[in-house]
Amino acid sequence: MKGQRRYSKRNLLQLMVLFLIPLGGACDLETVAVSDQQEEDHLDLPLDVVELTPESIETADIQVEESRMMDLQVYLETTGVVSPDETRLAHIRPLSRGIVEEVYVRRGDRVREGQPLVYYDNIELGELIGEHLSDLAQLRNEMAQLEVTGKFLERGRELLEAQAIARKEVELREAEYKKAQAGLDSQQAELAKIHEKLHRYGFSDEDIEGLGTAEHSTDHRTASHKILRAPFAGIVIGYDVAVGELVEPDRELLTLVDVSSVWVLANVYEKDLGLIKTGQPVEVVTVAYPEKVFQGRLTYISDLLEKETRTARVRCVMPNPDGALKLEMFVAVKIPSIRRTVAVAVPESAIQNVEGEEVIFVAEEPGHFRKTVVQTGLSADGWIAIDGLAEGTAVVTHGSFYLKSALARESIGTEHSH
Repeated sequence: MKGQRRYSKRNLLQLMVLFLIPLGGACDLETVAVSDQQEEDHLDLPLDVVELTPESIETADIQVEESRMMDLQVYLETTGVVSPDETRLAHIRPLSRGIVEEVYVRRGDRVREGQPLVYYDNIELGELIGEHLSDLAQLRNEMAQLEVTGKFLERGRELLEAQAIARKEVELREAEYKKAQAGLDSQQAELAKIHEKLHRYGFSDEDIEGLGTAEHSTDHRTASHKILRAPFAGIVIGYDVAVGELVEPDRELLTLVDVSSVWVLANVYEKDLGLIKTGQPVEVVTVAYPEKVFQGRLTYISDLLEKETRTARVRCVMPNPDGALKLEMFVAVKIPSIRRTVAVAVPESAIQNVEGEEVIFVAEEPGHFRKTVVQTGLSADGWIAIDGLAEGTAVVTHGSFYLKSALARESIGTEHSH
């Protein structure tokens, strides 16, 4: 309304004092004067200072920590995926063409070293054993022939000494003996070739000898049946086999992986390659186990950059004795770089963003917290370097967001009072 006078808080308090003097005396006047002074002091606070009562500090759980001079280790952070250790990956194939008769495992099964996986009739091995038995019989025939021609030659030499036979006849007998010897040598060579092939199928010398004895005369019927066994303990992750199938040596029946050690494959940008080197320790964190940090080592940095992303593939070897790291799992990778810095630092929780500026709240006199604009530097292990900050400065860590909100409320209140 035109001509109406607007009174401030201070004006109203002064009017109340005038009315209270006759009623309450000097003591009431003193109380009002103190309250008036407190109000005046609060109004005089700078706009970048937040004042809290002890009760408010306790309610907001304000915590203060001094800045420190720290040797910060710079970390390179990227993402990666868990992959099998290719040195512990087995592709199970038949040694040659055959028919599957038994499959002892399924996809996902855990197997021990030497455990039977597949039982099959090795057709080529059966044919090879047949050749061995045939050549063995022929060898025995050649040995018998050599023995006969040897005795015939010896008898001829005796008759020649007694002048009861012509020398030409003895020479013919010698030729027959040499022919038998050559036949035996040739047959032994052929048999040796077959033995070498049998060795490749896992036969020992004793096994081969047993095939040709009367005691094992029927063993050749089952000798071609072979068992494919696990080369090491692991998990069956690939499965492509069924009973009764005809399989070839180029077909992968099972894939076995040992997950007690896995690889984490990640990409590092070209600009960051100078910060890392092989042999460095690495840390891996997963969504499945956010509180657990897996420790490993950087073992390989690719010499080839991907054209589209300008990144190089890196490989980290991670011990995984409990199998917590699953294949194809996405992970966060943290690699300590060769870069370090010494600076005054504060906990990262002390940093707040106010109107696009990074600020901290410095604890001054009791209950007073001053907003201070800062320039931040490198961060590591939960601490961040602050340019120009004095060592030992008391800054608010826990509760800094509360102070940011309180400062915003006071700023709005000040604007509305004008």
